[in-house]
Amino acid sequence: MIWSGQTISTVGSALSGIGIAVYVYVTTGSLLWLGLLTAFETLPILLTSPLLRFTDRFDRRSVMIWADVAAAIGPAIALMIALFGDLQPWHLALAGLAGGLGTSFQVPAYQAALPHLVEQDAIDRANGLVQLGPAAALVLGPAIATPIVAWWGIEAILIVDLVSFMIGAGATVLTTFSAVAEPSDDDDGSNRATFAWLRGPGRALLTLLAAIAAINLVMAFFNLAFFALAIELGGVARAGLVPALGGATMVAVSLAMGKRGVPARRVSAVAAAVGMMAIACVVAAVRPSFVLLLVGTVLALATVPVANAAVSTMFHEQVPANMHGRVFGLRNVIGQMLYPFGAACAGLVGAHLSAPAMSEGGALAGTLGRVIGVGPDRGPALIMLGVAAALATIMLVVVNSSALRELGNETVA
Repeated sequence: MIWSGQTISTVGSALSGIGIAVYVYVTTGSLLWLGLLTAFETLPILLTSPLLRFTDRFDRRSVMIWADVAAAIGPAIALMIALFGDLQPWHLALAGLAGGLGTSFQVPAYQAALPHLVEQDAIDRANGLVQLGPAAALVLGPAIATPIVAWWGIEAILIVDLVSFMIGAGATVLTTFSAVAEPSDDDDGSNRATFAWLRGPGRALLTLLAAIAAINLVMAFFNLAFFALAIELGGVARAGLVPALGGATMVAVSLAMGKRGVPARRVSAVAAAVGMMAIACVVAAVRPSFVLLLVGTVLALATVPVANAAVSTMFHEQVPANMHGRVFGLRNVIGQMLYPFGAACAGLVGAHLSAPAMSEGGALAGTLGRVIGVGPDRGPALIMLGVAAALATIMLVVVNSSALRELGNETVA
């Protein structure tokens, strides 16, 4: 029940995010507003990080319900303005900020509640199924959000968002369970105690968090190159086919993990997923071919649910239950805080380094250009190859890390 409600809520939020971005860009023609929308949605995760200790002090079920209610306030106000007033882009930016405040508490509370909803030996399969929401959003978002805005306006997409919030919160309200962790003597419920645990018994997870941060930073470059290549090789008409097929693959992998679970050697699964993504990036970039881009994208996105589910399972297995909310919140903060920086750097690299280097007479035109092709449109392919090299390096670090070698083979009671 909880999983179904949260999956629908995740898909609804993704539809809303894409639909609002399309509406704002069509209305203003400004990339600046698109950047501000992303910033306002990301900012709450950073602002609320000192308050995440409350996720562990209260019943996670109650936190989920109230956080969903709080997240719905912004879209509700924006809908009222759209129906009875003059909706402006800054209204939607503030709505995104309000929604992000609720989501920043709801997500770690949901992750922390998972062990209270399934048996311990099913936690890996549950984490696999949780990946279905983002995967389904990737498939449905581009295909549904734009037509909704085009045919029925911004009001329709805001209604979809609110209905999905109501379904998510309603499923939690209708499901009775207790998700309160027993306190421990060495945990006073503060963030200070969490960091003390991570520096001590959980120091291996600090290494894993560093790897996650590096991967998320690199993925900002991947996403830029991925969308640029999709448009250049497939044209605007076929560009959406690339993420749709990749998302469909993510859905299939998520369902498979929901049935079979995550491999017992969790760290090896993460390393293998990162290595496979590196290979997929090479396949997508090695030649200017739309078919190779499709194959590379499918291979790359198929690894995402595996890596995410394995990491989540390790956190559930290793972190004491009374710290789940804070540690999962910290993981989300690290993942989100580096992505905007990576996206900004990727844009600069694409405009001022990769495109000139691959142009006629560029620094790499006579060497690498003979293999992957020459021209400024090969700049994104160069970035993709750089992503492959970075991911391969991260994989080698993970495989050879003494701190991570035994992680995932033992659990904390």
